Amino acid sequence: MATNRPFGSLADLVKRARVAKRLSQRQLSSAMGKSEGYVGHLERGRFRPDPESLKALSAALGASYGELAIEAGYISREEFDNPIDDVRLARLNEIGDLSEEEWESVRDFARYVRSRRTDRR
Repeated sequence: MATNRPFGSLADLVKRARVAKRLSQRQLSSAMGKSEGYVGHLERGRFRPDPESLKALSAALGASYGELAIEAGYISREEFDNPIDDVRLARLNEIGDLSEEEWESVRDFARYVRSRRTDRR
């Protein structure tokens, strides 16, 4: 019998951490500022908590926010293990205020530059 648990690995991680902390689902829900049944639903693995809920979960369990974010599918293991370096982050900050239309122009130009680079090989 198949179960519908799209976030089953996150659910299992949460349950293991909660049990290790000797917290009931109700206690963990309360520590997160959520309704009494929130953790029960989370541990069924049928939904993905939003990033703010993951932060609260991380704090309440003393668990790594990064590990929770990986299990929730917000970032990949590779992205977590290889964070953006300062140079690339500075580049992103330089263009962070662009409008959608401006950003699309930047993407078009980047595609053009890449095509030229490929043509020279």
